Formats: sequence, C-alpha cells, structure tokens
Amino acid sequence: MKFSSLFKIGFIILVACQISCRKDFNTVKSNGNLSFSKDTLFLDTVFNNLSTTTKILKVYNNTKNDILIPKIQLEKSNSKYRINVDGVSGTEFNDVLILQKDSIYVFVEGTIPANETNAEMVYEDKILFDPNGTQQHVNLVTLVKDATFLYDSNNTDFEISETTFTNTKPYVIYGNAIVPENGTLTIDAGVVVHFSKNSSLSISQGATLNINGTLNDSIVFKSDNLNYEYDQVPGQWQGININNADIVDINYLKILNPTTGLKIINNNNLITIKNTEIYNAAENGIYTTNANMIGENLVVGQAGKSGLFLQGGDYIFKHSTFANYWSKGIKSESTVSLTNYYLDDEETKINTPLNSANFINCIISGTRNSELFLDKNDNEPIFNFNIKNCLLDLEKGDDLYNTDNNTYYTNVLLNKNLDFRNTSINDLRIGLDNEGINQADITTATEVPLDIIGTDRTTAPDIGAYQHIDFETLEPQENE
Repeated sequence: MKFSSLFKIGFIILVACQISCRKDFNTVKSNGNLSFSKDTLFLDTVFNNLSTTTKILKVYNNTKNDILIPKIQLEKSNSKYRINVDGVSGTEFNDVLILQKDSIYVFVEGTIPANETNAEMVYEDKILFDPNGTQQHVNLVTLVKDATFLYDSNNTDFEISETTFTNTKPYVIYGNAIVPENGTLTIDAGVVVHFSKNSSLSISQGATLNINGTLNDSIVFKSDNLNYEYDQVPGQWQGININNADIVDINYLKILNPTTGLKIINNNNLITIKNTEIYNAAENGIYTTNANMIGENLVVGQAGKSGLFLQGGDYIFKHSTFANYWSKGIKSESTVSLTNYYLDDEETKINTPLNSANFINCIISGTRNSELFLDKNDNEPIFNFNIKNCLLDLEKGDDLYNTDNNTYYTNVLLNKNLDFRNTSINDLRIGLDNEGINQADITTATEVPLDIIGTDRTTAPDIGAYQHIDFETLEPQENE
C-alpha cells in the first residue's frame, strides 16, 4: 500500500511538473474528440453487496492540442459504481486535463445489491464525459447474483445451521463451515456452493453428508471468484475435510480449484463417491489416511501433487479416470500414490495397513513416465493392491512394479495412446484413437452401466470414466 501511494504521489508530481514547465499551452475544450480503450466496461459477475474487482478504462487524447474536459461523472446520481480519475476518487470531476497525444486512467469498481425479486440481475450505468457539452460516454455493466451467505462474524469456524441446501440461489461460505458431530447436511441437485479464500467444509465425527446431484443437475463446489479468468486457477479455497464421519454419500459433484479436493482422515465407515469430478487442486485431488471408500465414475484431473494419495485403508475404484497433466508448474508427485504409513506432525512414520486398493477399468496417466508410486514401509507387512484392466503409464520394474505379477496386475495396458480431448482444460473425454476402447472388464462394466455423462457401457465397455466419442461431432473448443 505504501508503494502504491508513493507511486500515485510521484505520478501527480510528474504531471504537475510537465504542466508547469510547458511554454506552448494550446488547450481546447473537449468537443467529442476523446477516444477510449473500451466502449463498454464489463465488470465481474459479483454476488449481492460484494465489491467487484477494479477495472481500468483508458481515455486518449490523440489530437495535437491539450484537451480540458469540463466534467467527468457517473450518470446515476446514486450510482453503485465508484470511479477514480488518475489517482483521485469521487463521483464527479471538473476540468480534467489530457495533454496532447496523451491519456488518463479511470479506475472503476462497484458494490451492488441484488434485486430481491430476482436471483440474477444486470446493473448498468455510464461514465459521462462533458455531459453539458458534446457528451461522450462509456457503458458500465455488471451481472449481480443474489446468494445465501453463511459465516460467523466472531469466528472463522462455524456450524452450519441449515440441514439442507436447496436449489433456489447459490450459497457463499466464509470460513470453515462445520457439520457438527451427529449432524446432517443434505445438498439438493443443482446447488452451487461458493467458498471464499481459505474457506472449507468439514464433516465431523458421526456426521452425515448427502450430496444428491444428478446427471442433468450436478452440484458444484467452487470459489467465490466469478470472473472467467479464475476458471482454471488452483487453490482458491481449501476443500472438503471428512474426519470419521458416519455416512458420506456423494453423487454428481464437481469440485473446482481447491487446495485439496477431498481430505479424508480415519474414516472406517464406508464413503461412496460416484460420478464426481475434481479439477485444478493446488495439492491433491483426493488425500486419505486410513479410509474406506468406493469410487465409481470418478474423474480427477490436474493437481499440483497427486490426483489420488492413499495412506492405508480399503478402496475400490471402478471406471475412473486419474489423469494429471499439470500445466501450472512442476508436478511433484505421481498421479496415484499408495503407501502403508503416514507422517505425523514430527515427520515420524506411523504404520497404517493398506488392506486393499483395487483399480478396475481405470485410467492412470499424466506427464510422467511412471504415474503410479508405491511406497511400502517394511515395518508394516500389509500392502495390498491390484490393478485390473487398466490403462497405466508406468515403467516396469522389480518387486511391486513387476506388471507380470498377477497378485498386483491383471490385463494391464501399459503406456498406450489415450487420446484425451484436451488435458490443458481437463477435458478428459476419450476419442477414437484411445487404446482402451472395448477393453474393460465386462462384469465390472455391468455394475456401473452408465458412464459419467450417461452413455451406456454394458455391451462394449471402454476403460475409464467415459465411453469414447468422435471429437469431430462436437462443437469446437475456444482454444482449438
């Protein structure tokens, strides 16, 4: 802030010096000869009564004369926008000078209440230049959404008072929202839950979480940054924490841009996760210690560490795609990591048996030559896993990495062509050149008869969460 203030003061002094030193003033009144960097300034989509980010408008004087703008103002007298003209804040500015072949900056932001009768509204205003003369203007437009805000003004941790989230308007969570011991949270189909920075959802011991999305009405967990520029930015909120919950049943959930999507600790009760997508986790997509889980039609994309990190427990994954093509830096871990221990706060190894980790009809791939990491602590003898009818990126090796050992590997397709649609934006649908087409175990496929987008897989099942498609039948993507 100090640097910013000094910069503004220095800028004003510099302009003042330029004006005082000039001997050839030839100033004319603005007469419609200004030009602008934009005719319409679109501010972020924003929630009710929250401030937009600051947008910049540049005003140019391309003439050979200095121009004096008699007045710059917002059109609405009670406008919800605020403007700043070259470092000075206000709603109305008089006698603004722009030197010849020069420009000024106008900074704009707004805090806009939603119309209570509408869940979504467009708020508009204008910046007027010389409104009493040869008027010019720039439009201001913001989409405003109403929302239910959940927070505690005295503490960042708070218990959720509602037991059901309904699909009437979005929810915005500030802080760590806790489903208390023996409490229940049910989320209806179509609900969107937004989390502010460092916010999370925690499910306590003995609590119940029911996420009831559907194929046509999935549930979305994402940050409260609504600008499209944040769509692929990792780590905008913390994620979901589950600690010895009683019942966790998740269906058709999208978890976007968390630090860790699902963090599950010491959960011996069965957790069921189906038709769920996790993208752009700054650390791990799913991170567990001694959990009991069944996952079907999971898609875990880019993550800064592992897409799936399992430390002891019991797991079955069917028709899931774990594909970590991290593009935001160096990916530090393999896509799938299995261990039979964890590190405590003092970095001491604590044994926790990996009773079973079964992957059937799954894809495990990414940017590394080997995307499966197996770390067995010899002080803990139980380290059981099996990978069956899977597409796997792996360099064969000895012991646990010996893919000829049927204890661990059955009908594995190593280092094959995957033909994903677009890994850079986590579009992990597979095309006609995928070598897992019609290679899935049919028995397991009948147990999960539809892929994650509702395509039947009971007759010619493909490996992974998606049945293959012909990309040429799809609409082009923006970056194609």
